[in-house]
Amino acid sequence: MKDEIIQFLEESIIGKTLFTDDVVYQLDNGKLEGVYSDKMVFSDLVKTENGFGFNMTTVTHELIYNVDEKGSRTSIAKDYTGTSVFRYGLAIRKSTNQLTGYMHCISTTVQNQTMEAVVCGIFDVQFDGKELKWQENQLLYRDNSTGDGSYKPVVFDAKVRFYLDKGKVVFEYLPTLWNINPETLAKSLSKDDYPAYVSKER
Repeated sequence: MKDEIIQFLEESIIGKTLFTDDVVYQLDNGKLEGVYSDKMVFSDLVKTENGFGFNMTTVTHELIYNVDEKGSRTSIAKDYTGTSVFRYGLAIRKSTNQLTGYMHCISTTVQNQTMEAVVCGIFDVQFDGKELKWQENQLLYRDNSTGDGSYKPVVFDAKVRFYLDKGKVVFEYLPTLWNINPETLAKSLSKDDYPAYVSKER
């Protein structure tokens, strides 16, 4: 499967530019509203002894607004606009013949960003010749904005999918957000519900 995935990445994903239209989401029981859009490029594919790695670069425009009692946006609470580079690394495990790996941010211009030293584990990798998909589970926890200007510890897990639609690349990121106890690492499903992020080649 590894060689087939590498071929799929080389022929269909690497070097392509994708765009995410505005995604709107609410945080902290509706006290905050975020608007996210980006341009992303996949690059720097490297073959290793047992697997492969590649970069995802995102040019992101993301603003989080304070929201008043009427549901109207007021001031900007957070500005996460900037360019970030994420590194994916996957390899075949000799014990199970399963492809697993990681994803983490290696560089960013985003001010007050929350992705430093955050790593997601990749597992359940599947490829049927047309569609590449896997699951990502974030290790430990990261920060999320709250309505009073502070942060709370959270975990993002996600289902990820690459496929072609009429010859154009589509990248889907379906997140699930968890609240987490930083002492015990026990998770509970968050009330903040993030929508799907769908990026498409134009």
